[in-house]
Amino acid sequence: MLSDINKGVYDAILAWNPDRLARNMLEGGRLLDMIDQEQIKDLKFVTHYFTKDANGKMLLGMAFVLSKQYSDDLSQKVTRGVRKSFAEGKSPIPKHGYLNEKGIYTPDGKNFELICDAWKMRLVGDSLQEITDHLNSNGYSRIVKKDGREIDMDTKILTDLFKDPFYYGVLIQARQTVDLRDLYSFEPAVSEEDYNQIQAQSTQRSKPLNTNRRLTFYPLKAMVKCSFCHHNMVVGPSTSKGGKKLLYYRCDNKNCSRKKKSIRAKIIFSWIYQFLENNFSLTEEDYGKYYDHLTFLNDSSRQKLKIEIHSKQGSLKKISSEMKELGLQVVKEKNQVAKEVGGNKLTELKSQKEELEKALKTLEGQLTDPEKTKLSLEEFLNFSKEAAVRVQAGGPEQKDIICRQVFLNFVVDEEKVLSYQLKPVFKSMIKTRNNPSGRG
Repeated sequence: MLSDINKGVYDAILAWNPDRLARNMLEGGRLLDMIDQEQIKDLKFVTHYFTKDANGKMLLGMAFVLSKQYSDDLSQKVTRGVRKSFAEGKSPIPKHGYLNEKGIYTPDGKNFELICDAWKMRLVGDSLQEITDHLNSNGYSRIVKKDGREIDMDTKILTDLFKDPFYYGVLIQARQTVDLRDLYSFEPAVSEEDYNQIQAQSTQRSKPLNTNRRLTFYPLKAMVKCSFCHHNMVVGPSTSKGGKKLLYYRCDNKNCSRKKKSIRAKIIFSWIYQFLENNFSLTEEDYGKYYDHLTFLNDSSRQKLKIEIHSKQGSLKKISSEMKELGLQVVKEKNQVAKEVGGNKLTELKSQKEELEKALKTLEGQLTDPEKTKLSLEEFLNFSKEAAVRVQAGGPEQKDIICRQVFLNFVVDEEKVLSYQLKPVFKSMIKTRNNPSGRG
């Protein structure tokens, strides 16, 4: 609307109340400045009388201040109410196998029994796919209250579910953690001991990296999708006729109908350079959106990080317990062969423990305050101006880092980039003037 006023399409605004136009001083100040510059010639409200003189502008400014105070105060009250409810063990977050009645979790009949079965199956080593098939074949489904959709189980959901300490009684939110077992008669789907055992098994199942072999880094993994079958494309080098190695993105889906299975990475990155150069010119107003989104994203990320940390801590407890028991057995063991086997197992557990402690330290380091991680206004605007140059001049890692900050994915055919998706924080900022097919 203000953009159209700048262009001269309109010269006045009709609104119910000043708080419909601005609830922060940046927007309020912009409106007052446009009145001073004669871009806005008049304002009409139902609940407020505006006159275009010094007193009228002063009263309008005061109305904006009051609307900001109302918004800030409401935010504080809502936050305080959410924290108080959470401290009482009440949360609106849906969980598989449970009904949520006024924030209190109660078992959801057959679904709860199936989720308990899932934990038992995981404990004895059944795969995610086997557990998924068992749940779905027995009629598991969770209904989404918002739109009535039925959600069946899949391996991705199970991956997150088997890390979540909620299922033995610890509920995690972005900035709070409560033990539901201490607050009401919460019925867990798994015991804490079995939860820790499953976390340890997951750690032991994952193969350790061979640190002696240096792996080649390829950018945009799992970001490039085939337009024919919508599968993620595999990235890797291929030797040209002249003997030079070139980077390609290849569709390995056997059922895909595309004739030319791969596309040069050069084509995709040329598109990215042009897109950033043409569209990535952001403003101070965009910086406000960036910071608001960063705070929201930080809370969401904190919750996921805390669940991941709790999973690693459960695994660490189990491995530490195993080391203690095994250590006592090795000391008492008289048979030399058994003693050596036990010693080797202890060494393996010690290595796993060190890896877990290192991973925990990294995860805990990511639980930062958004105030510490946010870019300053100057840094944000400089990043906006230099993004295309940085991607073009940077190595594979830097190209990947910057692209993941801006994009979610790219859809390509045999010759070009057809469409793209932007990260939510940039979705409302970037104007796709030269890319009408983009879904950003």
